[in-house]
Amino acid sequence: MTNTAPTSTTSGSRMRTVRFDAFGDSSVLSVGDVDTPEPETGQITVDVQYAGVNFAEVMFRRGQFPVDLPHFPGLEAVGTVRAIGEGVTGFQAGDRVAALTLGGGGNAEVVAVGAEHAVRLDGELADLDGALAAGALCNVTTALGVLTSAGHLTAGETVVVLAAAGGVGTAAAQLARSLGAGAVIGVTSSATKAEYARGFGYDSVVSYEELEQEVAERTGGAGADLVLDSVGGVFRSSVTSLLAAFGRHVIFGNAAAEDVTFEGNHPWYTNSSLVGYNLGGVAGRAPALLRAHLEQSLAEVAKGAVRVDVTVLPLADAGRAHELLESRASTGKYVLDVRS
Repeated sequence: MTNTAPTSTTSGSRMRTVRFDAFGDSSVLSVGDVDTPEPETGQITVDVQYAGVNFAEVMFRRGQFPVDLPHFPGLEAVGTVRAIGEGVTGFQAGDRVAALTLGGGGNAEVVAVGAEHAVRLDGELADLDGALAAGALCNVTTALGVLTSAGHLTAGETVVVLAAAGGVGTAAAQLARSLGAGAVIGVTSSATKAEYARGFGYDSVVSYEELEQEVAERTGGAGADLVLDSVGGVFRSSVTSLLAAFGRHVIFGNAAAEDVTFEGNHPWYTNSSLVGYNLGGVAGRAPALLRAHLEQSLAEVAKGAVRVDVTVLPLADAGRAHELLESRASTGKYVLDVRS
């Protein structure tokens, strides 16, 4: 995914935005002024109130994905419609919206976004808290896509969720339960995270060292049907031993920042499936499916079926949010209050 700077405006107005001009640790992040974007064809601009922070942005900042410099992070935003570009229908200025800002730039006072990635917060979504909506946009939508379109979860199956205390992990546990999973096992890197994760519907939460025994006991030695893996690193190569015959290993992140290579014959030899899920890729190749998942995810949060724990920080603390995500000590979701 290639991200570009905000589109320049003819109005001469300026806005605050988070940015980085070089790859590196969280110290490369800064908040500065740039021209306020105007909507291009098919876009709306949004006056942002709350903006989510995602681990994907950490990977962009570290240079794990090819993004242009300077880069303006932010993949999700909640606010009100500022202006409407040519060809856009269904929105008007002042509408309250939640938007996936998959071109980046969401950690800013104004962002331009494709109208197909924005949802009006009206009807059953009218009372959805703005910070909560910003915290749900990527995480809950990803969890739903990973379980359904990538993982093809069916009733009665056993699901293992790595990074169980994170934003996607806690959403996945709740959604897996509502989708009929027979057992949901969470995996965390500390006792503190395990205690936190247990509040989200897991049947059990264990350490990485305890996982193999837990899966064997839960499944009578048959193995797990679905493993959700955003962790990567050395542990990724050992997931196959946890899987049942024809089990699915779904990869949707690489928090460890260590690449693992599988031979092309790996699925054949192991009677397993290796599946990937990337939110930006779905947006480009199956936008209607992504929108359906986005709307369903927000509806699940609005009615209380999926709980999202949000910690709100001021825009200037974007670097702190990145540090917490990288430390593996974080739980829940970090959201920036852009107005603070």
